[in-house]
Amino acid sequence: MAFTHFTVKKIVHGLGAIKEAAKEVKNLKGSKVMIVTDPGLAKLGVQKPLEDALTAGGIEWKLYAEAQLEPSMDSIQHCTDEAKAFGADVIIGFGGGSALDTTKAASVLLTNEGPIDRYFGTNLVPNPTLPFILIPTTAGTGSEMTNISVLADTKNGGKKGVVSEYMYADTVILDAELTMGLPPRVTAMTGVDAFVHAMESYCGIAATPITDALNLQAMKMVGANIRQAFANGSNRAARDAMLYASALAGMGFGNTQNGIIHATGTTLPTECHIPHGLAIAICSPFSVGFNYIANPEKYAVVADILRGDDRAGVMSVLDRAADVESAFRDLLRDLDIKTGLANYGVKREDLPACADRAFAAKRLLDNNPRRASRDQILALLEANFEN
Repeated sequence: MAFTHFTVKKIVHGLGAIKEAAKEVKNLKGSKVMIVTDPGLAKLGVQKPLEDALTAGGIEWKLYAEAQLEPSMDSIQHCTDEAKAFGADVIIGFGGGSALDTTKAASVLLTNEGPIDRYFGTNLVPNPTLPFILIPTTAGTGSEMTNISVLADTKNGGKKGVVSEYMYADTVILDAELTMGLPPRVTAMTGVDAFVHAMESYCGIAATPITDALNLQAMKMVGANIRQAFANGSNRAARDAMLYASALAGMGFGNTQNGIIHATGTTLPTECHIPHGLAIAICSPFSVGFNYIANPEKYAVVADILRGDDRAGVMSVLDRAADVESAFRDLLRDLDIKTGLANYGVKREDLPACADRAFAAKRLLDNNPRRASRDQILALLEANFEN
């Protein structure tokens, strides 16, 4: 069987790498840049090093600080219109997954007719995007490395993805100094998201030797560093490791897709405004508890990574794999993340619709190691409604 592996065209990385931004814009033949970020980051001035680097390099820029934390079809169109009005020839996405997803989707509409929901699905985008650079300020989504933009489907509820080979960034800049100010809770949520990306890709049906190598390293780096980064945000070594782990996971799952955790996590009611990383975290334990019997060899490895202990030869493969749900709950407890959907405003009457949307997420469930029916998904949600 033949496999194809895609990734971004170029990665510039290391502490202080943001200073290379103007050079990278010029490499893309750009001279007018729109910086896409969210209001919270802009208020804190986190993008200032990027602005300074562009100015020093003679690049004209405009700040668009209106990326929504839950990007919608309307918000993507607004970003696109602003970029057109400015005459941007390069877009830079700066921030967490929402800002990066906004950038990717807007880059699609700058060279393809809208609305963006016409491209929900895989490889439906007909033309290459406007050149874009992605600069993550969180270590979790891996969005900088993927060819997907996850958006709120305001017509049908839940979230949908635009997936296209054209949506890989021209350049990614990884600078852990930009993540040093992340609050502990954001560090926890995004870090768990990175681990889940790697885990679902590693255990999924579409895994390959290349993605296994990327995902194993990503999981090991998150497992060894997430608690330290959460407990002490100024730990530069832990921050650096988490940023690289997130990127590696993005390189992995961008070629395989995720699984049932993302199928359930992305279909929770949008009116609850549950951040993506948090939704993924609270759906992880019960999902791995459901999955592990379908791929015990790999879930045994995952459980060992979560425990920080290689138990091969001490415990059976099945016993180690069966421990994965408990190990995941212990991690979330250390990170002060509560499980139980009811803790986050989800109502019991919401669950059937959540199950319907999750079951319809064919792109994700097709990679899940264990087949899941709509009724099985509903039973999982109901059993984990309060704990």
